[in-house]
Amino acid sequence: MSSSRLTAGLKTESGSLWNMTRKSPVTTFIGAGGKTTCVRSLTREILSAGLQVVATTTTKVYPENQMSAWKSPGPPPPNEKGAWFWYDRTEEESGKWIGPSLKAVDEAIAEDLLTSEQQSSQAGVQCGSEGLIKPYWVIEGDGARERKLKCWETYEPQIPKQTDCAVLMLDRGLWGNVLQVDQVHRPHLCQDLLGKVWNAESAWSYFLRSPVFASQYREMSWVILLNGPGKIIENKQVIDPIDPVDLLLALKDRWEEMQGNLNTDSECEEKRPCNLRIAVGDAKEGELRWFDLW
Repeated sequence: MSSSRLTAGLKTESGSLWNMTRKSPVTTFIGAGGKTTCVRSLTREILSAGLQVVATTTTKVYPENQMSAWKSPGPPPPNEKGAWFWYDRTEEESGKWIGPSLKAVDEAIAEDLLTSEQQSSQAGVQCGSEGLIKPYWVIEGDGARERKLKCWETYEPQIPKQTDCAVLMLDRGLWGNVLQVDQVHRPHLCQDLLGKVWNAESAWSYFLRSPVFASQYREMSWVILLNGPGKIIENKQVIDPIDPVDLLLALKDRWEEMQGNLNTDSECEEKRPCNLRIAVGDAKEGELRWFDLW
């Protein structure tokens, strides 16, 4: 369960990855800094609640060994309980699994939702009641070649339209440090950020040009997750990064400063997602803290 508290004038909540995503039926992760780990962690959490879950990718990933593999044609049938990873084929050169097309994923999710609604109607009860199948979907929507930050080509990311909650990820360890070329996937697309200290100002410059503020995704609930451990070990010394609440406050304060600029506000207004949550923490360890910007 998530818990909330008022810290330094900021109302934050804490909890697991599933709580952070509002337990959405369809969650898609994009960006960099631990997407595959999040897909696995969220899948395990949903599975532990006794629910069916289908994980997949709209790009390509290394073979998954923590779930049951399901190769196309088609997704796992709705009566296949447990956790499945659906892929289309194996790339010969890399050995990676190539995921089904974006269209195929959207159609499969829509079919699952329709099936659940039909079952609910026939049973005369609401979807999700005991005995009814309510599959959850967890999707990795782009690749970042193990970098800490991702910039996007025009054909990226690959986010299914049926997504309820989309999560933009970046490495928490970037904060307070100079952004280097080798930390970024597709650095040529965000050259103005390279060589600068990563702080609230540069982060918002990045967020505003990210898919979070793309008009085609504005009906989705979004989470921006700065993911990474609370402590970093270098040369056998423990380095404490900025406190999660201080980091959240810095991002909130910078946003409020930006709202004083009417031009910035008018440019963003029509592209804002319906909800935006900003989170910090280590998804691998399962403890996250967040607040809702709106």
